Amino acid sequence: MNPKLKNLILVPTSLFFLMAFQTKDIQKTLDDINARFKNVDVSVINWPEDLQKNLGKLKASAFVALPRNQSAKKIPLLITLHGGGGKTWSLAEQLSRSAKVKGLSLVELAGKELMLVEPNSFDKWDPKTLDIMLDYILEEYPQVDSNRIYVMGHSMGGSGTWAWILNSPERFAAASASGFRSVKDTDDISKLTNMPMWGMVGADDVKNVEPVKKMVNLLKSAGNTNVRYTAFEGANHAQGNAKVFSSVECIDWMLTFSLEDKN
Repeated sequence: MNPKLKNLILVPTSLFFLMAFQTKDIQKTLDDINARFKNVDVSVINWPEDLQKNLGKLKASAFVALPRNQSAKKIPLLITLHGGGGKTWSLAEQLSRSAKVKGLSLVELAGKELMLVEPNSFDKWDPKTLDIMLDYILEEYPQVDSNRIYVMGHSMGGSGTWAWILNSPERFAAASASGFRSVKDTDDISKLTNMPMWGMVGADDVKNVEPVKKMVNLLKSAGNTNVRYTAFEGANHAQGNAKVFSSVECIDWMLTFSLEDKN
């Protein structure tokens, strides 16, 4: 056989087995999580091919958690954005981490009647592609209360949260941007005067303490009266992340806000 033809046959076959292995790995991780969790059912959703073309650097899959005990009423939606480490991790690694110190662990701990969507990205978060993703989620999950959508993130996820609410403040009832340093004096916060915001950071997360304080002070100076700030004593960057994603108090606080209150 021509060596070139042999390679053409072997490459797709290798990719097939790699994909099969990854799918099996993800399913095992998913089964382990759902066996351990008591309050939410976790699933992995894959974006349709025609949608993926418009999602830029978003990975093809996202994590979803829905309450196991759900009433007939519409439910709030929380979107959590991961940090820079998730750019290079496999989906199975991201799924496992989320169940320990990210969005999945937080909604399980909170135990609220609440839906979680945690997208995954190869690069920094783009508000435009996140808006496209959110439009799709709202179409596919009619049980979501569009007046009670919340977003939060730490590190790169904090930067993404800040960028998204600057771009599309009308979509969110409240937000929490934490452990990041993307706040600029030129940021137009004129549309955030009614955006409830909780900024959190590890007190020993040296590079990120002042930027989070700056965000809080800018919002307060603009007349925003629903701004909170927490510095976790003795916590570095990684420990600050763990504190943010175990803050049930933040979830309880965000859930008190609705876009209906702003109208």
